[in-house]
Amino acid sequence: MFLNGDSINIRTDNLGLEGLNGVAVNSNLLNPNESSVKDLWLDDSRRWNNVRVRELYGQDLGDKICNSPIGEECQCDRVVWFHNPLGSFTSKSTYSWLLLKQMGFGPHRFLWKAIWKLDTIPKIWVFTWWVGHEILPTNVEIASIGRGFGQECPRCGAEYETLIHTLKDSPTSRAILSTGESHGRPYDYLWNSWNNRNNFIFQGKEDEAQVVWDRARTLSQDFRICNLLNDP
Repeated sequence: MFLNGDSINIRTDNLGLEGLNGVAVNSNLLNPNESSVKDLWLDDSRRWNNVRVRELYGQDLGDKICNSPIGEECQCDRVVWFHNPLGSFTSKSTYSWLLLKQMGFGPHRFLWKAIWKLDTIPKIWVFTWWVGHEILPTNVEIASIGRGFGQECPRCGAEYETLIHTLKDSPTSRAILSTGESHGRPYDYLWNSWNNRNNFIFQGKEDEAQVVWDRARTLSQDFRICNLLNDP
């Protein structure tokens, strides 16, 4: 987290965002007096010098830097994990972040606002938000707040039904994701996979992987056709 801006060297250090390290900066354009993060701020101001940052890092990385918050000056710079509300690194939050990347989101939590702009049904908005905040109600998640609740996977009997197991590693989910080439949005397939899991638990029935995959593809195609018809 950028606080006083003095202790992070832009020539050698990782600035905390994916792909953002000393190699990313155009060193040929650096001035001799530009070495720390603070040197990328406006003079006598705790705001990014947007023009200079984009000149040194390019448009994409420059936008990520300029969208990064600058904290209180009285504190030292420190490393935080943005994908956890407390700023602490956990393997669980890492898996959640990787899954978000697979669903088409950037690695930074400030891009999560894009969830609510997805061109899809509201149920998938909520589902994606749950995934991003690690609160998808899997058995492991429910057991963390309800004493005595079983953590095992109800479908395959694995010891722990985690978020990653549910959406990626369980035999059924793996079969759905590998059924055919994805022609649409990944979140359509993941949401339909989750919905299939819930049908098994609450209705005692589970569709074949091909059926779930076809349903997800149809949903994706329907939205694509709708967008074409309503494109101004």
